[in-house]
Amino acid sequence: MSDRVIRITAQESALVDTSAVVGLQQSLGTLRCQEMVEDAIYQITERLSKLERAERDQDYETASQIAHVLVELTNRIGLPRMSVVATDLADVLRLGDTIAISAICARLIRLGEDSLFTLVRLGGDGV
Repeated sequence: MSDRVIRITAQESALVDTSAVVGLQQSLGTLRCQEMVEDAIYQITERLSKLERAERDQDYETASQIAHVLVELTNRIGLPRMSVVATDLADVLRLGDTIAISAICARLIRLGEDSLFTLVRLGGDGV
């Protein structure tokens, strides 16, 4: 019996709360909003990379710290779905469920990539 790899191609909508981004733009101004969003994109990208490494190394303490920071960052710039998944990750890390940790990490990274690309495209349209 050979092990087969089955690729699951679930489509997850990368939701950006545009009202949050517009609110930032109105309160901070366009230039400052762009700077804040660009900084958040950089920080989220960096943390997703570190999260992937921490999960691979089973460094769950670091992964938990990263998950909590991601919740805050994603809430700040209007990525509510990422925030929910990061919260889910923090919860399973607290429980120590290694199978769920791997699955939710993979989901968060996938969703993060899609969400950040959507946010970048939105930025190109005037944010």
